[in-house]
Amino acid sequence: MNKKMTVGKLTGIIFCILAAACAIFLMLLSGYTGGQMKLINKYCTAIERSDLDSYKKCYSAAEAETLTGSDLEAKRKSVSDMLRIEDNEELRIDAVFRSRKRLDSGAYLINADLIVYNDSEKKELNADFVLIRDSGKWVFSNEEQ
Repeated sequence: MNKKMTVGKLTGIIFCILAAACAIFLMLLSGYTGGQMKLINKYCTAIERSDLDSYKKCYSAAEAETLTGSDLEAKRKSVSDMLRIEDNEELRIDAVFRSRKRLDSGAYLINADLIVYNDSEKKELNADFVLIRDSGKWVFSNEEQ
């Protein structure tokens, strides 16, 4: 049996192939840029919870070796002092992403609004993060912070 290829069948096949290609492209793009947003969220959560292991994972392996609990507590205190949050124990940080720009060095500059709050106070701060790829994952660049 020899089946004929009609214009409708051919158009349907082409449409399905293009739709699949677009879906794959969007998934890859989302995974690539989503890792940057996840890193900043992980960083905020690590500061909130005083979680040294998660905090170290936000940096390259070489830089993570030099970080200590006092570095994390200093960062936590500087965030609360800078924004005049009185109760450091109940500190919460959320990030609202504004823009993403590729730098000449291959790094990315991510601009985000950080919303720092506790039960009684809320402050907003605009922050820039410089991210690079290190061993297949996004980390903060040495130039950052």
